[in-house]
Parts: sequence; structure tokens; C-alpha cells
Amino acid sequence: MSSNKTEHGFVSFVSGGPGPIDLLTLRGRNRIESADVILYDALLDPEFLDLFPEYAQILYVGKRANEHARTQKEINSLLVEFASQGKRVVRLKGGDASIFGRLAEEIQSLEEAGIPFEVVPGVSSVTTGVADLGLSLTVRGISRQIIILDGHTILEDERSWIGMENFLGTIVILMGSKKTRELAERLIQKGIKGTTPIVLAENVGSFNPTYSTSTLAETLLDGIQKQSSGPGILYVGEAIRPLLDRKDKIQKTTLTSLLAE
Repeated sequence: MSSNKTEHGFVSFVSGGPGPIDLLTLRGRNRIESADVILYDALLDPEFLDLFPEYAQILYVGKRANEHARTQKEINSLLVEFASQGKRVVRLKGGDASIFGRLAEEIQSLEEAGIPFEVVPGVSSVTTGVADLGLSLTVRGISRQIIILDGHTILEDERSWIGMENFLGTIVILMGSKKTRELAERLIQKGIKGTTPIVLAENVGSFNPTYSTSTLAETLLDGIQKQSSGPGILYVGEAIRPLLDRKDKIQKTTLTSLLAE
């Protein structure tokens, strides 16, 4: 089979979407199927492996909590190394690479080495979760703004909370599902009403997503327990209230039961 090597090499940052392979874009699939080298992250559907060319060199470089297959510095070096050999490299990331994907750091390493690249956008888990629920992050007259926060570090950086007192939109917190009580406490301290709805969405975009709903005041007291080992997203704001208004509160439910109502 012919190689896809170029004189100077090239890197495609491909956003794989929130998990299921059918949420991968056509452009992303094209880049994967024509790659010489693929460096891929965690949180991907195993079916992605079927798209990898037989002749391609495959390296897993994913990060989960405190388990890192490669350091960020090593990943940067690998991208430069393979592209410098004239190879077409795909850096496959989960979700949309531009949201908490350390994309800027990897781009910087390529720019410093003079290596050309492209960014292939993808479906973000941020929008996938509310799409599964049949909701919208923005609602006319209720939510005209969106804030996306990193739950790993937000409690340690006071700058992330500046201006929250007057925020009237939807708050999305990624990677914060194990800190629901602490996050609820901080949001209430910043002036967000305790009656404000909050939902924890897990495994969004999959065939078995789960959802737990509450209010900030209730979450402050009891927290929200994860139902799975998969990734979770927190949504906070009045745009989420329709979930609380459906019959009784929807607690620990699945998408299948939601649709059956």
C-alpha cells in the first residue's frame, strides 16, 4: 500500500467527538483513514480502532485522572518527531479538541518546529449532553450566555469565579462530577440561587447515558452521586429546569426511560 508521507510532514488534530464513532465527522474519518501515524487519547469508542489503517503506527497517549500513558512533553515531542520524518500524523482527541484538550500546547510545539498542521473540529460533549436531553443551553429571555469551566482546577483558582455574581446563563462544568458539593457551595456563595437546577449527565452521546437532577441547595447537602465510571458533565441554570418540572424529579434515570415518558 502506498505511503502518505510528504516532504515536510503534516499533523491533523482530529476531534473524535464525545465517544460513539457515529459522532465523528466525515473530515475526521478521512484524516484517520489516510494517516501514517495516529496518537490517540482515552474516552473513545473501541470501534475507532477499526478505522486505523493497517500500515499506520498506532500509539495510545491517553490521560485518565492520575494515570497518564505519556506526559504532555512526550506527546509534543512525538508529534514533532514523526512529522519531521515526513509522515502524515493524526492526533486524535476526544470531544472537541479546542475545549480543555491541551490543543494550544501541542500546536505551539509544532509552530516552533515549523511543522504545518490543521485542526478538525468535532462534536463537543458540552452540547451532546443537552442534545440527549432535548434541551438547549440558551433560552430566549432566560439564558443568553454560557460559561464552560474546568472542574479539576476551578476550586483552586479564584479568578475563574470573577463575574459569576451577575451571571444569568447556563454554567457547564467538565471534569467536576466528583466535587458536586464543593462546587454547589461555591456557586451559592457567588450569588447563584439555591433553587437553581443542576444536572449530572454521564456517558453522553452513548446508548446508555444517565442523568441525575437536583438543585444547588440539595446538592450542597447531599451531593450528586455518579452512576458510572464514565465521564460526567454538570449543567447549572434555569435552562435545565424543564427536567425538574417533568412529573416528579428525574433521579438516576436513563435516556431510554426519559423517552418512554
